[in-house]
Amino acid sequence: MKKFLLILAVLLFSVSVFSQTKYLPKTETKGDLQEITLYYENGAIMQHGFYTKEGKLHASWESYNGDGSRKCLATYNNGAKVGVWTYWNKDKVTKIEYDNNKVLKIEEFEAKELTKNTY
Repeated sequence: MKKFLLILAVLLFSVSVFSQTKYLPKTETKGDLQEITLYYENGAIMQHGFYTKEGKLHASWESYNGDGSRKCLATYNNGAKVGVWTYWNKDKVTKIEYDNNKVLKIEEFEAKELTKNTY
């Protein structure tokens, strides 16, 4: 937990120090969770997700590239990686299935192939 809070503090500090136009992180309490949105210097969303009062990542977490395209969609359960995580990288999509931080399955697709198979 201390490690996460330190990383979050460094990330928040570096974003605010190096940006000419300051896009400050947005936080909001949602029930027992804190929702946070971090921004790039250009105002695009960098990361969006939730964490517990204890500082553990929880529920959905999304990461984006500077151009706004999706980079990763992940799910946590009280700090543990769970469910299917999806990574987008150019023409490839990688899906990794986790159960309590353990990798169960890894699949990689061409982005076009994945679109065909979802209909």
